[in-house]
Amino acid sequence: MDHKEIKKKTFSGLIYRFGERILAQLVSTIVSIVLARILMPEDYGIISLVTVLITILNVLVTNGLGTALIQKKESDELDFSTIFWASGLLSLLLYALLFFFAPLIANVYENALLTPILRVMGIRIPFAAINSVQQAYVSKKFMFKKFFWATLTGTLVSGVIGIVMALRGFGVWALVFQYLTNVCIDTVFLYFTVRWRPRILFSFSRFKQLFSFGWKILVGGLVTTIYEELRSLIIAGKYSTADLSYYTKGQQFPKLLSNNVATTITNVMFPVLSLYQDDKEGLKRAVRKSMQTCAYAMFPMLFGFAAVAETFVRVLLTDKWLPAVPYIYIFCIFYMLKPLKTINQSCVKALGRSGLDLAMNFIEKGVGILLIVVSMHFGVIYLAASAVVTYILSALMEMIANRFLIRYSFREQIGDIIAPLLLSCLMAIVVYLLGKTELNMYLLLVLQVLAGGLIYWLFSALFRLKSYRYLFGIVRDKLKK
Repeated sequence: MDHKEIKKKTFSGLIYRFGERILAQLVSTIVSIVLARILMPEDYGIISLVTVLITILNVLVTNGLGTALIQKKESDELDFSTIFWASGLLSLLLYALLFFFAPLIANVYENALLTPILRVMGIRIPFAAINSVQQAYVSKKFMFKKFFWATLTGTLVSGVIGIVMALRGFGVWALVFQYLTNVCIDTVFLYFTVRWRPRILFSFSRFKQLFSFGWKILVGGLVTTIYEELRSLIIAGKYSTADLSYYTKGQQFPKLLSNNVATTITNVMFPVLSLYQDDKEGLKRAVRKSMQTCAYAMFPMLFGFAAVAETFVRVLLTDKWLPAVPYIYIFCIFYMLKPLKTINQSCVKALGRSGLDLAMNFIEKGVGILLIVVSMHFGVIYLAASAVVTYILSALMEMIANRFLIRYSFREQIGDIIAPLLLSCLMAIVVYLLGKTELNMYLLLVLQVLAGGLIYWLFSALFRLKSYRYLFGIVRDKLKK
């Protein structure tokens, strides 16, 4: 593809991926809020624990090999079929092990209900293995419209199932089936809408070639996931499932906002950056544009959400979830750092430097585990704060890497994010002070959100921020067409 075609496909991909994330997460948020009002924090705590275990196993079948298919310049039918069968076989083996060890895990956490829940939710693993290859194919072909409809369909149907079951008194099982049916429907939808089908083909040499790149991403992803979920495992074991539910709920909404923007941009930009792996100047321009756009979109959402957190919880989740507010503050700071880390990390991967990525991963996790060991004795809030400290270190390492790999200096990186950062701080202060007024809490939440959006937009236009002008120009051109 030439530069013009790459630009066109990139923009189309961003639109569909962002639309997919917005609509899917909007539905998920509504479902989550409805279920949170119906169910108790203890129910969420049990599902949070099971989700942690399933997520760790999912990494083994979804991380690395799919990325290798995207990174390889000329992935063909033999490559995709080889990875499909390898991932599928591994997923069945992992599910069998989970099924067998479920009673033992239930005994460790002293909750017999974990056995059937693990065995049912574990069915997600084989579906996730299939879905990872489908997503690699769709990303490689820039067919992001398929993601849009598949994700939206899965989210809608699973959400309806979860709400109906909760209203009918199924309790924790409403969350189980909502979680399980989402990926199943997504996978089935892609099967019927994407023309690719696995063939009975397998090449050990191709597997070895892809695995030589993918295993480093896999190990890095596994280490990252275990590390990220280690806090949840400790909270469930050392404290209580109620504490885990507040921690998880406090993380959920900042993570939701982050995934709508950062994940969309990085998922689309990784295959784009891979096309520039032989053009360092072109790669740097693409990385800078991603950084600017991501920071401009993410910072106001996270700062703004922190400013309205208490009002948001009272209005939408009810007062029983107020203990989650301090965690919302912490995780808003955590995910604010995501552009500095994930976009720089995508650049390192696109250059094929998976070994460097793995090394930085190990350093980050080594420091993180040390902080976990120290903070776990002081309380759950300190465990959450330790994640922010570690993420700052990780972001700095990624910045240093790209300073040398593509000559993207610290001054340039900070310069690309400083304007939206300062403007978001100003907006958040005004919104927070507005929250101290004596108004009806429903009216107050609406006023805080509107005031935050208006302030950010007006000052973006007044100071003519680069990202604002870039996005405004794109929207204007599209409307003209």
